[in-house]
Amino acid sequence: MELLNRIGFLLRWSIGGCSPSLDVLGALETWTQVASGGSSGREYQAIKIPGVNQQAQVESYCKGVTVGLNEDTLGGVLKSGIAQYLALEITRGNSRDNRAVARYLPWLYNTPSALQQGPREFVDCVGHIRLLSWLLLGSLTHTALHGAATSNIHSTSHCHCLPIPQEASCHITDHVQVIMAGFAEQSKTSVLHMSSLFHAFLLCQLWTVYLEQSASNNLPSSEAHTITMGILLDFWGKVTPCILQLVAHSKVLAEMVNLHFLSLLEALLECNSTVLSKLLPLWSPVLFAHHIQLPGHLQVRLQGCRNFPPFTSPSTPPVNQQHQSVSNIVLLRWLQRLQFKMGQIELQSSAATQFFIV
Repeated sequence: MELLNRIGFLLRWSIGGCSPSLDVLGALETWTQVASGGSSGREYQAIKIPGVNQQAQVESYCKGVTVGLNEDTLGGVLKSGIAQYLALEITRGNSRDNRAVARYLPWLYNTPSALQQGPREFVDCVGHIRLLSWLLLGSLTHTALHGAATSNIHSTSHCHCLPIPQEASCHITDHVQVIMAGFAEQSKTSVLHMSSLFHAFLLCQLWTVYLEQSASNNLPSSEAHTITMGILLDFWGKVTPCILQLVAHSKVLAEMVNLHFLSLLEALLECNSTVLSKLLPLWSPVLFAHHIQLPGHLQVRLQGCRNFPPFTSPSTPPVNQQHQSVSNIVLLRWLQRLQFKMGQIELQSSAATQFFIV
């Protein structure tokens, strides 16, 4: 529990508060490999979200902890807190040339080529996608909680929490393409390989919402807003053909992709995505690749998307929750459910052992 107690201390020091799900811990800090010499020095040894096996080890110590924290929720809460802190620290370290992200995530700009992609490279790519997803979730959690206003003197809210530069979109595309290209062959290798499609679609969800939140910092008529939305549309213009190639392999794979794709649609609808209407015509061939008419369970979910109620501003939170200063309660609720799903998927993969033929 000492680990948990330290993460929130740094979160509170950095941003003046943490998400409601973290409040049950009292105070939090960062993973021991993240920093050396304390917060004031900020000299990083490595950027590392706790691994799937480390999560299982930590959970063995959490039995008996009270409200909101148990074996099912600990992994997501712990990693979300660490990710929020890391997102803030990388944002602080970035400058015009994005030195921090290039230093701590050098693999982001060095995706293996098609000839280099073997089982080990595939697993490495899953790990990179997983780390990117947690960092984006941490960034979006900060945005949902604090928006652009906080009075803490150490806050970075005057320079929005954007640890991954939007110019890295092409490199994120490369990582997603590695999974889409290799999933048909690699998915039967282990539980971790099977979960790779979940992680890839999850990254696509988070990157879409991340760029939309970044664009919302500027007026819709501004050049910055137009550039960011153009980057997002270009991202999906490159990823969608890879998804279509994957569904073309077999009807079974197509049904798996459809389930993930409908989850993507539901997530973007819930987050009031402005780009969804522009992308739906591009995505129709994915859903109907092997069907003239969708199966019943997919029809129900798709109809639910069509019947999704128009976005309305959420009601004012209860008085006892107003001190949290939540800027975007709709986004925060979605992120909290997402962090639970991510923790559960990683827990299921924690027993997977990787073997490579050298």
